[in-house]
Amino acid sequence: MTGKRWFTLGLGCWLLFTAAASAGPTEAKWDVGIRDSYLRGIGEPDIWSAADAIGVTQIEVAVDKTLGCKEVFESSDVSYSIATPEGRQKLGARFAEKKKSICAFCTVHRFNKDESDRPAVEWIGKVAEAARDLGVPVVMVPVPGGRGMSDDEFIERGKRFLGALVPIAKRTGVHIALENLQLFWNRVEVLDPVLKSLPTDRVGLGHDVTNMYWYGHPIDKIYEMTETIAPYVRRYCHAKNERYPEDLNALIEAGYISRQCLRCPSTRGARECDYVYLKAHWDSPGRTIVACDRKGNHEDWRNVLYLHGSCRGMTEAGFQAELAREHNEQFAEHLRKIEGQ
Repeated sequence: MTGKRWFTLGLGCWLLFTAAASAGPTEAKWDVGIRDSYLRGIGEPDIWSAADAIGVTQIEVAVDKTLGCKEVFESSDVSYSIATPEGRQKLGARFAEKKKSICAFCTVHRFNKDESDRPAVEWIGKVAEAARDLGVPVVMVPVPGGRGMSDDEFIERGKRFLGALVPIAKRTGVHIALENLQLFWNRVEVLDPVLKSLPTDRVGLGHDVTNMYWYGHPIDKIYEMTETIAPYVRRYCHAKNERYPEDLNALIEAGYISRQCLRCPSTRGARECDYVYLKAHWDSPGRTIVACDRKGNHEDWRNVLYLHGSCRGMTEAGFQAELAREHNEQFAEHLRKIEGQ
């Protein structure tokens, strides 16, 4: 089973929230959108019908290093780019025609040790200019990576990188929002000093509270952390749907997947479903198993989906070791009933 299909099974849609301008400070509303790439998993022929199928009108659009928007997919061979005024006009006109809007551009930049961030700053500057021209309020900046770097090295690099984006935000009037993710950005001791160093309210945080949960922080600690970083949030937040279905048929009935998705492409068996699923309590440990391959899908191999959203493949021996963990006791019992072991 592919990672993308596992994501659809486990998480459904990744909802994106962006604060819309309103008549007064006490009347602000939150409009719901979704990241463009996740719309591919809906099963519709184009991004517009996929958005209609789940009832959203706002889309976060990923922009690559060539300024292409490759996840804005259509059934025809049409492509979009914001590299030129003509390309921007084409993209904006298509969104208007489909009665959709771009809530943010997404620019992923990885912190690789000993690599310069200057090309990324120049690239994000061009994206921000396009955002200004198209009326897009936010440029989202997820920054994964940092392997081999100490906390102090990462903090100093974060200050320099985000500090270099401040003039861009001032010049274009666009908000630039860092996403908290992975090992470094989900810890207040890293995030807080970086955000405190920024002199403008146009560069700050696009908060994803679920990323902190997936990192492994207890719920009570997340409340405390959120109070600390809330003043840095810049018009934009990510949220993820943690309401796991009662069973896999619920995903079919809701239109998230087809029945064919429950058949493993590696097996030619006659089972209606080649996967085992058990709904876990939302407050269970993140490494709680919620779904796996049935035995026989692969030779001495199982793919596993954990509660916190990650997927992992492992040998049968490794899988049995995972089942033996205390937090997987209920799943192990459920699996024994199905597989008769």
